[in-house]
Amino acid sequence: MTLRLSSYLLIVLLLGRCGSEPEPETAVAAASVLARPMEWPTFDEALLQAESTGKFILIDIYAPWCGWCRRMQQEVYTNAALVSYVQDHFAYGRLNLDDAQTRHIFKGQIFTSQELGYALGAEGTPTTVFLTGDGEYITRCPGYWDLESFTKAVEFVATGAYERHSFSEFSRL
Repeated sequence: MTLRLSSYLLIVLLLGRCGSEPEPETAVAAASVLARPMEWPTFDEALLQAESTGKFILIDIYAPWCGWCRRMQQEVYTNAALVSYVQDHFAYGRLNLDDAQTRHIFKGQIFTSQELGYALGAEGTPTTVFLTGDGEYITRCPGYWDLESFTKAVEFVATGAYERHSFSEFSRL
């Protein structure tokens, strides 16, 4: 019975997508092309990469038990175009907000992953934090963001638009 209901729902969802309007294009296109889930360096590795490349920093703050974090990994960070864009424009890493053991040196201070996540503004998970190449705070995206919205946020930082526009202005451009 459950298999039959699942099959029926899948067919309804697929038919509902037929003939629908295409999603708006952004610099990160091809929303239907999936990649393998991103492999995440550590926070410390992201800092080292940013130091040597001058790239912006993207930090994914997550918790292992967080369903929304898993959903973001499966639905957003598997988009081939987004993954490529992030890899081209950012040094990136992850922090486990539940980890009270692993230590990091950031801005001359020692933090656990948990302390650092909160210091970077995470009030929950998932939270994505954007920093300049030298570790200065730019902005954060709290909670789950769908692919289209998250792509816009990534482009907002990578293009430097955050220096000239609010995110809502940038989203309307």
